[in-house]
Amino acid sequence: MKYAIISDIHGNFLALNSVLEDAQARGVGGYIIVGDYCLSNPFPDACITRIRNLENAHIIRGNEERYLENLIGKDQSAWTDGQMQISYWCYQNISFDNLEYLLALPTKIDLVVNNVPVHIAHSSDEFIGKCEHASWGANIVAERYNNAFVSREQFREDIHDYLNNCKEFEDVFGNLAEGIYIFGHTHIQWRYQSTDGKKILINPGSCGLPLDCIKEGMPYTILNLSDEGNIQIEEIRVPVDKEEYFSAIMQSTQFEKANVWCKVIMKELRTSREHLTFFLQFVEEYATQIGDIQRPYSVQTWEKAYELWDAQLN
Repeated sequence: MKYAIISDIHGNFLALNSVLEDAQARGVGGYIIVGDYCLSNPFPDACITRIRNLENAHIIRGNEERYLENLIGKDQSAWTDGQMQISYWCYQNISFDNLEYLLALPTKIDLVVNNVPVHIAHSSDEFIGKCEHASWGANIVAERYNNAFVSREQFREDIHDYLNNCKEFEDVFGNLAEGIYIFGHTHIQWRYQSTDGKKILINPGSCGLPLDCIKEGMPYTILNLSDEGNIQIEEIRVPVDKEEYFSAIMQSTQFEKANVWCKVIMKELRTSREHLTFFLQFVEEYATQIGDIQRPYSVQTWEKAYELWDAQLN
């Protein structure tokens, strides 16, 4: 069975369609979808509908879905801050059926395919603790490579060099049972396997918002498990027209209702690196400086902070 592993779509319908078309052209027969379908790009409802219609798909929820869950039954007249505009917009623009579907998804799935155990969760925390996040979270990767893009080969060499020399990872990975462990969350595409090939970690990266400082394409991973138990893994990057997509973002109602968020996301898409973490740090410093204690941040503080932060970057 050949699976397309896709994670962190984040409302990017153009990228999702492009990845699915590429996977189908490569003869994929099944899908493993690893969570986070909304809160970034402006087409979450279309993305959810698309994945719901996939055949032979194993689908879990991610961490972003809880932001929508937390809004159920809340007084919408109180939704006047700037910081949470993206959550409010998504909640109001995802159909009730699709929201129910998302929130009913499992958080973890365990399978056996051709006698190979496959474990699926949104975050690597479930399998290797903080080993990935501590040194290869998106914000750390952005600081590591500064403003430069990195090649796929160099990135693979760098992360493998880290893992091969990390005692904590060696201990945690050594204690894992044989099988394939699939996760997403960090928006960083990578894989790692034991020398005997019986333990494999796979992060397909973010289909909708890659943050691994690699310039080319939107990532996903193909996992091929043969009837004989042989395992093949291929990391794919699918090209998309980002400038055309930015036009679609700017024409969306999300751009109108959550303007600052959209601008930050467009920076991330353009540079393939984390910006949101650094912007949130800037907002907190700015709010503290002006004595604004409102949290979530007011519209005025949120928008002024973005103006100052953006000017500083440029």
